[in-house]
Amino acid sequence: MSDALARSPRTPVHTRRITCAGFSREDGLFEIEGLLIDTKPIALQLVTGTVPAGTPIHQMRVVIVIDRERTILQVRASTEHSPYPVCGEIAPAYAQLVGLRIEPGFTREVKRLFRSERGCSHMTELLPPMASTAFQMLWAGGGFEGADPPGSERRTSPLGGCHALKLEGVIVRTYFPQLKGSPS
Repeated sequence: MSDALARSPRTPVHTRRITCAGFSREDGLFEIEGLLIDTKPIALQLVTGTVPAGTPIHQMRVVIVIDRERTILQVRASTEHSPYPVCGEIAPAYAQLVGLRIEPGFTREVKRLFRSERGCSHMTELLPPMASTAFQMLWAGGGFEGADPPGSERRTSPLGGCHALKLEGVIVRTYFPQLKGSPS
């Protein structure tokens, strides 16, 4: 990027905040809550009325309950703020996630299930970072027992899943020498 672009004055136009939080439940299950909020620093005139500056245009929440194998057991989706009164009517469609497993191909399946008019683009956008949150949450206490076989559809370990944790890399060689270059 050129220095002229980097130093150019700028004016805020739109803010999108996506937050995902993972929780361990007393019943041994896990809950992941995703929240998307869109705001503008100036009032927005819509066909349905005016959204005051700083007030959410979109505020969608999705909560999923998963087990240790990352199978989705429950889903709650809600529209708390939206530009159109009918936006929240699609929320029950997200119950289709029950029974799916968060694993490679999950995002592709989400896009297939909820593309176009079959879903809310904002709720659907929340699901991939929620899936990442599931992995981060479940691997936080370890989960480094071994690497998954190359091309595995069932990610059970972070090893072999990114540049830093590549099987022939310095981190695996240094901290997991027993696993160097060999799947579990």
